[in-house]
Amino acid sequence: MKGSQRTILFLIADTGAGHRSAANALRNAITIMAEEKHSKWLEDQQKGRDVENAPEPPTYRIEIVDVFEEYGRFPLREAVKLYGPTIRYNPSLYGRFFHMTDRAQSVAAVKTVAGPMVHKGLLRLITSVQPDVIVSIHPMLNHVTVEALADLGLKIPFLTVVTDLISVHHSWYAPGADGYIVPTEQARRLYIRRGMDPAKIHVLGMPIDPKFTLPLPSKEDLRRKLGLDRCLPTILLVGGGDGAGGLRSAVQAISQARLPIQLLVITGRNKRLFVHLQRLRAELKVPAKIYGFVHNMPEMMHAADIIVTKAGPGSICEALACNLPIILSGFVPGQEEGNVTFVTENGAGVLARTPTEMIDALRRLVKPGSQVLQGQLENARRLSHPRASFEIVEHIVSYLPAPGEPSIWQRSSQPRPVYVRRRFQQPAILQTGGYRFPLRVAASSRRLRNNIARLGVLRRPTTRTTGPLDVRAVSRRLPQLIGHTSARDEK
Repeated sequence: MKGSQRTILFLIADTGAGHRSAANALRNAITIMAEEKHSKWLEDQQKGRDVENAPEPPTYRIEIVDVFEEYGRFPLREAVKLYGPTIRYNPSLYGRFFHMTDRAQSVAAVKTVAGPMVHKGLLRLITSVQPDVIVSIHPMLNHVTVEALADLGLKIPFLTVVTDLISVHHSWYAPGADGYIVPTEQARRLYIRRGMDPAKIHVLGMPIDPKFTLPLPSKEDLRRKLGLDRCLPTILLVGGGDGAGGLRSAVQAISQARLPIQLLVITGRNKRLFVHLQRLRAELKVPAKIYGFVHNMPEMMHAADIIVTKAGPGSICEALACNLPIILSGFVPGQEEGNVTFVTENGAGVLARTPTEMIDALRRLVKPGSQVLQGQLENARRLSHPRASFEIVEHIVSYLPAPGEPSIWQRSSQPRPVYVRRRFQQPAILQTGGYRFPLRVAASSRRLRNNIARLGVLRRPTTRTTGPLDVRAVSRRLPQLIGHTSARDEK
């Protein structure tokens, strides 16, 4: 029997690189899993085993969609683009916004404002792709997806994959999903405390690229391949995909300290920083290799002894998969605070807020016979979970129809429209996660919507024709608008 095709829809938003990286990791894991199952099925067929009636394993069609960019309406489509510039130029503002909205009332207000700007587009997406299962990897997409599926009237399995290790924002908690995949036991306990069904919460780890599970040559061979000294301790400095994280000051501080080490520096997509460090390399007091965006991160990590990186969950879990002690050079307030807690409380690394603290941490680790280094190595091995993507994928495909069975779209005889007209109405009393709050949320949301409309910067047509958004101007006015709305809510 010929295998059927199953469609898996991943919903993301490119607010930072972590959500797309997680989706790509799961897609790669599905591809590998499908190839392995198909190869085993062919092998059984060729060997004449008693599998005559065994159906051919299904193939998988994977769709990864940036919902806000491709299906959102103005101004939501442009507003989400403020995330990157805000955490770069005014991270404290983002931290205040994160904590202020980390409650059920605020999530409901944001949903009331943002929902109408993406609801119809999401319906068009679902009815055009016709997925067998939907997976959200972004907190702002969870509630609107539950509502869209309710409007369609089809029981399509819907799962969320949480990409925050501990600091799980309230927007992740979407009653109505079929399953919640979380990376840590701390996140699971937080879900339970907020009233979610424990049976639907699954601790399966953080999705990282399956290439971190592949066997690699020894550390000495990798260093020889990369042109490194096999005897010097190797420090890997990573700034993330966009090269952020204070790499320039870190490199200069290490050079001035003249530590007995060598550097592997990855600047990501920051071409200006790459060129600057290449010019500076001849003046450095320590050996250094400078790279831009790389595709062999597992080799880089396995060649290193210590990693210096920002507190992104993907970078942390990749480092742990390679058994690397971690020095965290910075974090996004609110969102990544829990990641710092996860690393430090588990003894896998330290937080270095300044170059001086980073140098002190490196001295303790590279000292011959360092007990600190050995302890962090053991803890990193204990926390390592390189096969998390495969475990998550196995759980996702368990929601698919069995081989040979029709999909939910084939079983449904009722024709589905491209989109459904729907009036968003706020109930007199809204109950979410055990919280009850009155109709004033809707009025607050209308005021917030009017405040956003007064932002002249956001009314410009597109960044393609008018240049980049004036992020500093928006950052200056957002606290006033948010504070104005919050003050009126309290009244």
